[in-house]
Order: sequence, then C-alpha cells, then structure tokens
Amino acid sequence: MSSSSTATDCNVDSIMALMGGTIFHFIVGVKIMWGNVAPYITSYLVQFDPEVSYHNTLHVYTAVFLCQALFMYSGGQLEKKIGARATAYLGALLISGGTYASSYCKSISSLILFQAIVGVGIGISYSAPILCGFKHFKQKGIVTGVITTGTGAGPFFFGLIATTYVNSENFPVDPITGLYDPTTSPVVGRVPGMFRILGTLYAIIGFVGASLLISPSTTDGDRVDETSLTRVENGENTPLNKNKAVDIYGEAMKSDENETIRTSSSHAKGGRSHQRYGSRVKFTTKLELTTKEMIRDSLCWLLIATAITTGVSGFYVAATYKNFGQTAIADDHFVTVVGCLGCLSSGLSRLLWGYCADKIGHFQTLELTAYLSPAVLLIYNLTVSSKIAFGLTVCSLYGLWGASYCLMPTIAAFLFGDKHMGTNYGFIFLIFGLSCTFLIDTCGFLGWSFYTLNYVFVVIGFIGALLCSQIRFLTSSIKDEKALKHHRNTSSVGSML
Repeated sequence: MSSSSTATDCNVDSIMALMGGTIFHFIVGVKIMWGNVAPYITSYLVQFDPEVSYHNTLHVYTAVFLCQALFMYSGGQLEKKIGARATAYLGALLISGGTYASSYCKSISSLILFQAIVGVGIGISYSAPILCGFKHFKQKGIVTGVITTGTGAGPFFFGLIATTYVNSENFPVDPITGLYDPTTSPVVGRVPGMFRILGTLYAIIGFVGASLLISPSTTDGDRVDETSLTRVENGENTPLNKNKAVDIYGEAMKSDENETIRTSSSHAKGGRSHQRYGSRVKFTTKLELTTKEMIRDSLCWLLIATAITTGVSGFYVAATYKNFGQTAIADDHFVTVVGCLGCLSSGLSRLLWGYCADKIGHFQTLELTAYLSPAVLLIYNLTVSSKIAFGLTVCSLYGLWGASYCLMPTIAAFLFGDKHMGTNYGFIFLIFGLSCTFLIDTCGFLGWSFYTLNYVFVVIGFIGALLCSQIRFLTSSIKDEKALKHHRNTSSVGSML
C-alpha cells in the first residue's frame, strides 16, 4: 500500500471495506421492516390460532431485538478472534437461515424461535463492518453514517418486495379486525413464499457484503495507532503528533498552577494527561477502558439511560406504524410505501447526522434530534387521518431515530476508547436492548390502543431529551474555575452526575 494512499485513507481496500459494510448492513436492518409485514404475518397465524392479535405478534419483533442485544457483546469478542469478514459470514448465515425457516412456522412460538435466530445473527455481525471501517478511516462519524445507511436502505427495498409479492392487488384489511381474512384473502396464503424470497435475498446480499470486508494489512499498524490519536468531536480530525504535547484547554482554561488535569488517570498511557469530556478537545493520549472498567463508571449508565429513552420510541413506531395508520387509512400500498420511505429516511439521515456530528459535535447533534423526536411523535398521533401528515411524520420519525444508531457507537468510542469498542458497545446495546424489549413487551401485554401508547412514548422521548442535555453538559469543555478545581480532585466522572 502506498504512503499516499495511507495518508488520504483512499485506497482500494478502504473503499471496498466501506462498500462491503454498507451492503452488509442491508440485512442487518431488516428488523425495522417488521411494521410493514406484521399485518400479513398476524393474519397468517390467525388461521392456526384465532386468539393471535397484533399485540401478540409484537413479541416476535421484540424477540429479534432482544437476541440482537444479547449477542452484540459476543459479536465484539468474536470479531477480535476471527475478524470482521468471518463474523459477517456467520451473521449472514443466521439471518438468512432464520428467515427462510420461518416460512414453515404455524404457531407464534415457533416463529418467535426462528426470528430469534435472525436476531442472534444481527447481534453477532452488527458491529463487525463498523469496526472494520474504523481501521481504515479517521473520520468515524462519517464512516458510521455511511455504513449504517444500509440499515435503512435494506428494509426500504425488502419492504417493497414483500408487499409487491404478498399484496400486489392492494387488498385492504378488515375495518373491524384490522386483519386480512385468513379463509378468503389470497394475501394470507403468500406469507410462506414471502419468507423464502426474503431469506434467499438476505443470503446473497449478506455474503456479497461480507466478502468485501477487507481488514488493513499489518503494515498499516502504525497508521491505525496514529489514527486513534485524533480529535473526535466537531470535525477536528487532524492526527496529533504523539511526541508533542498539546494544550487541551486553550487560553480560557489556563491556570497559574502547573497541575495536570486527569480523569481515570490509571488508564492513561505514559502518565500523560487526558481530558475526555470536551466536545472541542485535543487529545494528548488515548483513554482505553475495558468493559469491566467502563461498567464501574457512572457515565456509562447515564449513556445507557439516554440511549434507552431516545431510542425506544423509534423501535415502537417501526413495529406499529402500519397497524396504527390502517386504523384511519384503508390503503395498504400507500402505508407500505410510507414505511419503506421511512426506512430509507432512517438510512440516508445517518449520513446527515454523521456529517453534523463531525461539524457541530456528537453530543449536540444527539441532543437536537432527541428534542425533535417526541414533538414529531405528538404530531404523528394527532394527524393520522391525513395521508400527507402521516407520511411526513413517519419519515421524520425514522430519520430522527437514525441519529441514535449513527451517533451512539462513536460516542461510546469517544468516551471509553476504540480498543474495546466492540465489547463495550455490545454491553451498552445489551442493556439497551433488554430495557427496550421490556418496555415494548409491556405495551403488548397491556393491550392499550396504539393511540394511547403513542402518548406514553412521547413522555419517554422528552425524558430522553432531558438526559441528552445532562450528558452534553457533563461532556462539554469545563471553563468554570470552581468546576475545574472539583474536576481535578476527582478520578471519575461519576462524582459529577
């Protein structure tokens, strides 16, 4: 590899890895198309069990999400041992195999089992393409944004394919039950074929994407270390000179004392100072926390709480938008296209959020989207009878939801380091997934109307926005002298929470 290529990050291996990661994430994001196919699958299962309802099949969706969360940590460990490509191959096998096997299910329990296998595949392989991209490029916000674009683009295409195959005639659901008649509607009989088509497509696309995940050669080792010594926030991605100290505070933060400002100093390499809170910070060293060390830091739990309250509403809307929309709009094709465009919005918006994060800061971008999401969800709940308003709000909610997926991995790497990023983010996503699964499953058991539940998630969203403000405050540059002295005398951010 030439030195010029290395300096600019632009070489064949890097571009191929970025393309492969984006293609692979086409199948990683398939869970968010559940809302599109839920009416078909629920109607299909009713012929075997008349007691099945939308609230019951919501547990199929949460099974995928739960297993993804449970195996994200294992995926990070596996990527370290066998590499990104082999990890992605395994994930593609599980995702496609579980989907194809679902075509033989005639009970909700068996469908939960096979869709759980899909969730395992997603969990194992989700971070592998992102970690591979981090090894090639310095600008982590853009890398995460580009790769996770596939997470929204995949469900867009797969959702259209599923509806075109199952309901090309645009048959409406029964206005009373909200389902297709399992005895007369041709839609119901096409569900097994839909699973087989999707399973085959997932296998082809997944294996193509995985094959393009090329890790940097061993001669790039020094480059990867150099890349880690960068300014993460606000687009300040210029590599730092490892042999030259940098004033991390600037003139506004200078003190008469020649005292080193430290955080978790036992983890700082070479005894040099490190400041990990500011969004306009230059690093003189890299703070690397193992997962066990991260768990003991209160900032980890604040980040998890923020992820839960800002992200769960998106999962809920992705699972229920079609059921909710069809209570007022008797047009399956329209609602399907809206959902597919929403998935695409989720993917494309991640480029926007990644760009904004590199320009104005990851924490500021997350805070902005956190306040917008519950406001848009409130409008969504009040304007469902209008096709235009429904379409715009669904696409907006998906787009805003994409910010959490795009920004959280990079924020975790910024706060706790890159070295253990796979396992660290796996743990964060595990707790996030367990909590979101509990919340959404509880909604299924309560049996409340979608209209009422929407208000519940509006409240949760505003709580998440307030937590975003808190975490942004704690991670901003400390310029107040009183806070600065307090910061110098502490070894963990936990005392500031």
